[in-house]
Amino acid sequence: MYRVSQEQRVRAYAELWPTQPRWGLWAWWAQRISGLALVAYAIWHIITVVGAARQPDRFGPLLILLRHPVVFALLMAGLAYHAANGVRLVLFDLGLESMRRRGAFWGFLAAAVLVVLASLGREMVRRL
Repeated sequence: MYRVSQEQRVRAYAELWPTQPRWGLWAWWAQRISGLALVAYAIWHIITVVGAARQPDRFGPLLILLRHPVVFALLMAGLAYHAANGVRLVLFDLGLESMRRRGAFWGFLAAAVLVVLASLGREMVRRL
């Protein structure tokens, strides 16, 4: 197996290397935190839905909580960021050098913001 030294990795991934005190560090941490939050939400969601089958009267308040605009916006923001940055990282791992640049990160982040705004707009229209 071909071994790459730490210095070669840092040079190759320049701005994206997590130990570099640049925006790549924040993108790296945000990806990990959003992933953990989504896993925690998925576990909570599964447990709650299974519990609602046994106690249907508890399911109504759960839906009210999940459809609250703040909770919905936080969930959509976490999903959109994690998905957009994940796609960028997959494309980078597949060899697209342009995904290493700062502009690619901000472009995918803008796409995530548009997804969140569209989903919030759709939810607000549905409430009317």
